[in-house]
Amino acid sequence: MKNQVLRRFMKRPASVLGAIVLIIFFLTAIFGPILLQSDPNAINPDICYQAPSLEHPFGTDNLGRDTFTRIVYGARVSLTVSFSGVLIGGCIGVMLGAIAGYFGSWIDALISRLIDILLAFPGLLLAIMVVAVLGSGLGNTIAAIAFYSIPYSARLIRGVVITIKNSEYCQACRVFGASDARIIMTHILPNSVSQIIVNTTLDLGTAILTASSLSFLGLGVQPPNPEWGAMLSTARDVIRSAPFAALIPGGIITLVVLSFSLVGDGLRDALDPKLRNS
Repeated sequence: MKNQVLRRFMKRPASVLGAIVLIIFFLTAIFGPILLQSDPNAINPDICYQAPSLEHPFGTDNLGRDTFTRIVYGARVSLTVSFSGVLIGGCIGVMLGAIAGYFGSWIDALISRLIDILLAFPGLLLAIMVVAVLGSGLGNTIAAIAFYSIPYSARLIRGVVITIKNSEYCQACRVFGASDARIIMTHILPNSVSQIIVNTTLDLGTAILTASSLSFLGLGVQPPNPEWGAMLSTARDVIRSAPFAALIPGGIITLVVLSFSLVGDGLRDALDPKLRNS
């Protein structure tokens, strides 16, 4: 089964390319700061907005800091924020969706109405509201991403659980006296893993874009922490005189978000149950 999923995924060159790009960024985030061993906040006013060169491959920013070094360190910050937020919000959303779909009745109605209220707000606006209440910073940015990830995960899992709970093996478990919690944890959720994986992958790209947007607005990760959105915000005033300062972090954000989308599409096709029997 795993080999079949991998073969179907490998048949999509765009998704494979996206996976390679993400692997490179993951390795960069993990090992880049160790290999560079340089300070991303080292200031040199004499070389502000210096164009890309051998010494500074991505140029320098408004304080003469090396942009390449800040991009590498920023990869760890951006990926940490997005992964933490999506995983926390996804876990909460999965449990809410599973409870609503399995028990139905007034529990489903209550949770569904809460989800509908949250879905009425655009994701970025909801994240801005959370940060406005909690304040800016790394931890609060993670909380904002987690909060807006909850309704999307809950809605998806609710639909999956409603489909699975009336299956023959779930009914057999009830006949043998299995508890509701056991049925949800050992039968329903494991059979929802493929949808959860695809949804999480797509949400990671959105989370990076949201985190970058919050930092761009000055509401997310605060200086001097290197963060791609904050780097883009700093360079927007000199986009004509030093376009590389904005194009490089902007291009990195676009590339990573696009890669997550391509990998998510590939996983959705590879894990589609209708394709397993084809």
